[in-house]
Amino acid sequence: MSEQLSSGPELSVGNAAVGVDVVGISAFADQLAEPGTRFSRAFTPGEKRAARRGHESEGEGGSPSRLEAESLAARWAAKEAVIKAWSSTCFGHPEVIDPIHVDLREIEVRTDAWGRPAIRLHGEIARAMTGYDVLVSLSHDPAADIAVAFVVLQQSAPLA
Repeated sequence: MSEQLSSGPELSVGNAAVGVDVVGISAFADQLAEPGTRFSRAFTPGEKRAARRGHESEGEGGSPSRLEAESLAARWAAKEAVIKAWSSTCFGHPEVIDPIHVDLREIEVRTDAWGRPAIRLHGEIARAMTGYDVLVSLSHDPAADIAVAFVVLQQSAPLA
């Protein structure tokens, strides 16, 4: 069986890239509670509101509640998984945007009225990923103290 690599970072229609990320909820909550960390700046106001929705009780000293931290940990995992999926489309080629310089607020996790997640891209990352659909699944397991995100990045089918 022969193996063929593409000559560029483009994917043919129907091909997909995958990204997965796992976050330890307790460690994430501790870092989220520290003033000035990158974690507190990684979320849009909408993401913060969604995480608080239904989780109104605060932890000690005004820190995020455990349920809020679980929600934000899953969103953090989704942002990381998007970057991993996107980076895999560039195998053998330089990144269009260095993942270290991505403003994580440009990768927004939104939920519909039933709590189903979706990714909405903004700014430079949206321009760089034009032509891709992003599918996401989130989960968190409090007993295992982890949140996980699974992302599939698929090239959009051309309009007829």
